[in-house]
This record gives sequence, C-alpha cells and structure tokens, in this order.
Amino acid sequence: MTFRPKPLSLSLFTILFVMLFLILLFTLGNLTYREFEHLDTKFRIANAHSAAAEIESALSEAISQSKEKTRQLAAWEEVGQQLNNPTFYSYWYQYRAKNIEYVSAYTLDIAIYDLHGNVLAPMDTSILPQKIDTAGIGHYIQVNDFEPLIVVIIPVKESISGKKLGYLATLSNLFPILKGFSHFNYIDRSSISVTIDKIDMISSQSLLENIDYRLTSDPYAQAIKPVVKQSLLQLAGTALILTLLIFPLAAWLVNRPILQISQQIDQLQSSPRTAVKQQAVRPLFIKELDKIQTSLYAYHNRLNQANSYLDQKTQELDDIVQHDPLTGVMNRRAFDSYWREVTDVFKHSADEICLILFDINHFKALNDTYGHHTGDEVLIAVAQTLKQILHSRDQLFRLSGDEFATILMGIPSRKAMQIAKQCHLAVINYPFDKLGINEPVRISIGVADIKAEKGENINALHWQADIAIHFAKRPGYSSIIRFKPELAENARGLFSNRTHIAVYEAVTRGTGLVMHYQPIVDLENGKPQYYEALVRIVHDGQLIMPSHIFPLVEARSLDLDLDFHVIEKAISDLREGRIPVNTGVSLNISAPAIVEHELLQQLAAFKPFMADYKLLIEITETALITQLQTARKNLEILRNMGFSIALDDFGSGYSSLRYLGAMPVDVVKFDITLTRLVDDRADNLILNHLAKMISESGHLLVAEGIESAQIAEQLAKLGFRYGQGYYFGRPARAIGKTGSSKDSINYSA
Repeated sequence: MTFRPKPLSLSLFTILFVMLFLILLFTLGNLTYREFEHLDTKFRIANAHSAAAEIESALSEAISQSKEKTRQLAAWEEVGQQLNNPTFYSYWYQYRAKNIEYVSAYTLDIAIYDLHGNVLAPMDTSILPQKIDTAGIGHYIQVNDFEPLIVVIIPVKESISGKKLGYLATLSNLFPILKGFSHFNYIDRSSISVTIDKIDMISSQSLLENIDYRLTSDPYAQAIKPVVKQSLLQLAGTALILTLLIFPLAAWLVNRPILQISQQIDQLQSSPRTAVKQQAVRPLFIKELDKIQTSLYAYHNRLNQANSYLDQKTQELDDIVQHDPLTGVMNRRAFDSYWREVTDVFKHSADEICLILFDINHFKALNDTYGHHTGDEVLIAVAQTLKQILHSRDQLFRLSGDEFATILMGIPSRKAMQIAKQCHLAVINYPFDKLGINEPVRISIGVADIKAEKGENINALHWQADIAIHFAKRPGYSSIIRFKPELAENARGLFSNRTHIAVYEAVTRGTGLVMHYQPIVDLENGKPQYYEALVRIVHDGQLIMPSHIFPLVEARSLDLDLDFHVIEKAISDLREGRIPVNTGVSLNISAPAIVEHELLQQLAAFKPFMADYKLLIEITETALITQLQTARKNLEILRNMGFSIALDDFGSGYSSLRYLGAMPVDVVKFDITLTRLVDDRADNLILNHLAKMISESGHLLVAEGIESAQIAEQLAKLGFRYGQGYYFGRPARAIGKTGSSKDSINYSA
C-alpha cells in the first residue's frame, strides 16, 4: 500500500494568514477610520442642526418684520381716513400708499378693505385680491415663480374708540427680507431657494420644509482632510506591502492545489468513461483539498459505474418501448421514429426507398370465430414468418391490430416485389392448422417505391401503399399490388394525395382541425339539450368531411391521435364560450382510445366545465367488442367523474342487447337505419317494442336522422326523449347557424 503523508488543515493556513494580515491592517486603518468618521459625523450633524435652526429663526423673524410693518401702516392716520371717506382712494393708492416710511422696499402691494372684506376701489395694478375672508385674519404665504410672498391682513381700528373700521393687507417679497439678515453663519444666503414653483397658500412650516440651501464650508472638515489622506496613504502602503509578501505564499499553498484539481476535472470531462486509480494520484498538502480530490475521484468512479448500469437499463427500456409486446416486432412508435430518419436520409441520398404494407385478410372474422387467444397466435405466427424472410437490417413494424409494414432502402422495386412474393408464399405455407384454424390464412400486400432523383415527395409513400393494399384486398386483384398512378385515378375519392396530407397533418398535429356541432333536442319542446361534436378539417379554404377523414385515420391507425386532438379542440371551444351554458357537448371516442388509460387523463381536463355543462361520451357498438373488461372499467371511471355514457349507432354494428346490461350505458342512440323503420307499418311495430324494452330498462333514447316534423312526432310517441337530424339543425361551427353548400367553406374534399 502506497504511503500518503497526512496533509495539513486548510483552516490552519487560513487562520494564520488572516490573523496576521487583519491585525496589521486593522491597527492602522481603525485609528484613521475612527478619527475621521467621528469628527466628520459630529461636524456634519452639528452643522445641519445649526443650519436648520438658523433658517427657521430667520424665516420667523422675516414674517414678524412683515407683520410689524403692516401694523405700523394700519395705524397710519391716512388709512383710517380712507376707510371713513374712500372717495380719493385711487389717488391715495397711487401717490401716497407706497411712499410712506412704514412701507419697506420689499412691499409689493397694499390694499384697504371695508368691514365686509371688499377692497375700497379696484385697482388695475393691484395684485392683492379684491375681496378677503374676514374670518381668516392674520398672514399666509404664497409662492409664485419660486418666489415666496407673504400676505399680512391687519384690522384697522379708530385710534380713540378702538372701533374696527376695516382691514389693511400687504404683500411682501419674503426672501429679500430673509436674505437681508446678516447673521447667517451656517448657510450660504445666496443659495437659499424654494423648491415649489407655484402655490396659492402654504403655512410657514410647510414653506420651511421646501426651502433649499447650501451649507457654508466647514473649516474643521477642511482641516481634517489632510489627516485622512495621510492615514489612508499609510493604510494603502501597508496593505500593499503585506499583499506582496503574503499573497505569493498563499497562492503557492492554496491556489496551486486548486489549479491541480481543476486540471484533473478537465481530464475527467474529456474522458468521462475512464476509471481513475486513486493510488496513482499525487496527494495535496492541504487536508480539505486532498479530501476533495479523493472524493472527486471516488464519486467519478461510482458515477461511471452508475452510468454504465443506466445505459444498460435505458437500452432495455428503449427496446420495450419500441417493441410490440405481443409479436416482438417493432411497434408504431418505432415506425414513426424510423420514418423521420428515413425522411432525413432521403433528402441527401439517391437510393430507392420502398414501403411494404401487410394486412391479414378477414382477421376480424378469425378473431371472432376462434377467440382472441387464437387471433393472437395468428398475429405472432405471421409476424415471425415475415421477419424470417426480411433481411436482418430491414425492421418489421406492427402498425395496428393486423397491419404490418417494413421499409426497404437501396433495394430496386423488382427486388422489393420478390421479397413481397416470398413473404406471401411463406404465410400461405405456414401450418395454421396447428392453431386449430380450419380455413386458410392469407395476407394482402401493398408495395410503393420512390426515388429521390425523380423529385418525388417521400410523404406520398403512405397513401400510395394504402392505395396498393386497398386494391390487393379487393376481389379480382392480385394479393400483391405495386402502386401505379392509374390506381390513384380509380381511388381518387378516397385516397387523394392532398386529402391524405391534410388529414395526416390535422390528426397528428391538430393543424386545420375544427369542431362542428349538431344539436340534440328535446322532442317535446324542440329545445337543444346538448350538441354532438363532429370532426371537420379545413384545408385550402375547403372543408374535408368525415367520409374522407376516417378511412385514412383507420388505415394509418391514428384513432388515438385524432381523439386526443378532438378533446383539446372541444375544451378550447368551451373556454371560448362557443357552446351555450346549461346545455352540453358529446364526444365520439374510438375503440382504440376507450381502452387507453391516457384517455382518462385527457378527459379529466373537462372537470372545470361539469358544473355548467352536460358532458357525454359516445361510443359505437363495435368499440365494445374488443377488450371488453378494460372498456367497461374505463367507462365506469368516466361515469364517476361526471360523464354520461351513450351507445352510438345502435342497430348498425355487431353487438346485441346484452351490451346494455353488461356496459355502463346511460343513453342509447338509435342509428338512422332503425329510425327510418317508423315509416313502415310492420317495421314500426318492431321499432316500437325495441324502444319500449330499452326505455323500460332505464336508458334514455335518442333518434338519429330525423328530417321532418312528422318523423319527430312519431318517434316521440314511441318513447324517444331526444332527437337529432337535419330537421333540427345541420352541423355548424357557430351554434345557431346551419351549414350549407353556400357557405364560404365548401363541403368538399
């Protein structure tokens, strides 16, 4: 074992260094600081108090002087004469009033008022008011253009009897009086000013608070500055000497080890996966730094081990997420990820790319006939058979229940067709009879290829392969079809490239997807009770209808994506108030979505609206066939959350009446094929008994496809509570408006 010397404590080095430096620095600096701070603070406080008292005294004296001058003027005999006989007041005001000795040079105006406060005669040159408030006798201050003026109002009395004859008012400039005093010791009188521009009336105390001035220079402060300067220079010189002496030592003892650790960290960052042998690391003299170094390498080694373990588990988890748990092949998530990589490669490569789709013929019938377990065995057998034919580099993906796909890169179309034929032949020759299946199991294959050098769009491969497999499953066609342009001409109504792209963008990203709402009304009064949310896609100013949306959604297994975007759009419409309060909205949920736990999390966003709206989940009959227990469990949870459950298109699917007893259903919507039976007398009897039986079981009945008042009246008599159809309103974006072919957005694909 390698001997490692015991390092010294960093605290010991730090304490010795800090104590030596602080004792010397504090001894010199403290004396200087205390002397300067004490004297400066004392002088500044004393001068400030003295200046405040000085300006207050001067202001008080100036006001008193103005009052005294006004009292002397009020005692002037001529003032009383003017009150007794104001005939010559104008002459007296112009030639006598401002020339008497009682009037100071700072008096701006004089006015005499009678007992009612009215001036004896209005003068154009007077700046005093023509009327005064006799209740407010005394003085007040006003400010005009930053100049304080004092108005003094004194009663005028008869000299002998003391009888009040009237009032005398003077207006004087206050600052010249104040600045005329010679006893300012702490204030520079030339700096005295008022911070207020203009005010009609202000008290002397308020004026004092708004007077600004500058203190005269303090000889004591001037004398102390050289002392402070000398002390600071001494302190700076001492600190410099100490720094030059001590800092190199501290840098050698502390900074060098820290720099060493920093360099070691850089090495670890450049080689994060390299383990470190701590015995080969050079020890440090400082105990704490050496501990940091040792702990760093120990932590690095443990982290390296944890990362290796995490990488292993991440790879295992990625394999689980990317693989279909039933068949073991790659799943739809892996296909989407791989497709994005293929798209990037296609931009920079001239290789040919081929997409092959595989679909098991009549798989649903096999599943229903032999059960889900046998159906699962068929899927596993087909997947393993296809995987054996494909090269190891060509992945097989399970896109949906019975649909598989593979992407071939750099393989000519002729070779791709040979691989497709080999796959088809291998499935035909597989011994499915071992699974207890008596009839042959066949697959349909659609092939689509593309070359970058032709300038073609790789996104077209999806709909081209869809078209190919669409014809491969039709009678009279080969089970293996390679896409040709003439096939697209024959399937234009269903698989147009523009429609495909628009639907794919809307379903996967929500682009252009909007909700239209059709009312479900009470058949007794015709008032809307709630509105069914119906999917529409706006693309290039046109409206893509469900007949063009759902075939592509089902072909690409995008049901779950569509349902989640529909939920988001419906919540957005509720927030915007598109749906009237105290009505409601119903959402159609697909079979793949109703068994997903994530759906419950998405629908939980409706909780804030449940107090004001009736919320329904509509599910078709066929949605209840597969994964029955999971569907029932999720519907029960939604019921407890406050949703009502409606069985949609009753009478059009594969289900029987037993679903009404087995599933938590509140509302039964009769398909239009059943409601039209009301016109036939014999069929009407069947419809009557069927509606009565379901109604008596506690379910609300809704009739679809009502197009006339007569049909609505007949259905109401049969026990139908609600109705839906063009008679009550077509689906429209704005509730209350009926959509038509004349709208700005056409009903076309």
